[in-house]
Amino acid sequence: MLRDFLRSESGAVTTDYVVMSAGVVGVGIAVLNTTSMGVENLAGDINTALTGNIVNTSFARERYFDDFENGAGYWVGGHTDSSDGFFGGILGPYGGSDGAEVVTRTYDLLGGYDYAVVDFDLHAIDSWDDEQFVMFIDGEPISATQFNWQTDGVTGGWTTTDGNYTVTIEPSGAREHFGYNDEWVDQSFDVRVEVADPGRSISVGFGSTLNQGVADESWGVDNVAVTSTNSPSDV
Repeated sequence: MLRDFLRSESGAVTTDYVVMSAGVVGVGIAVLNTTSMGVENLAGDINTALTGNIVNTSFARERYFDDFENGAGYWVGGHTDSSDGFFGGILGPYGGSDGAEVVTRTYDLLGGYDYAVVDFDLHAIDSWDDEQFVMFIDGEPISATQFNWQTDGVTGGWTTTDGNYTVTIEPSGAREHFGYNDEWVDQSFDVRVEVADPGRSISVGFGSTLNQGVADESWGVDNVAVTSTNSPSDV
């Protein structure tokens, strides 16, 4: 009987299975520990690329940024162009829209902030004749700025009297030919809008009163940044 017991293999399969299962579990744990951080980092990078959202915790603020080098992203009505070597990738160029909003994007904002700051580069391209570039916040026009190809800077326009909005526009260089139609000169501007009490979302949009073809006069924007902050002067 003892001899029969020693020769029996009825428990061998169970013993081998337990050892093998323990080995598989151990390998799985080792792989998980090795790759988990990389997977988390990759997931974060993918989320950032898809949403255009950058969270800067060191300054306790949220910031979105679009440079339009890889398309229009979440801009409704958006199209981009990178055919001109000087301007590179821009949102545009756009012609006239009878002053209506032709392109817009809505941004989700973090709570607990007093302001949303919108910064962007505006390009007034080719033969503007005192037509207006119109900016919209939450679907409402808050400013219109006139340009003329023969004159540096802003030639007229208006800004809302609503105290929740502060709009500034400054030339970022002299008026001269930079790109597109070589018969006309262009000028670029730094634009900033500070929005008080923006709520949990904000939409930013643009339009114009241009009345000739895009090949003759147009506009484009670039490097759009929207930042939630309690101190606009720090942005």
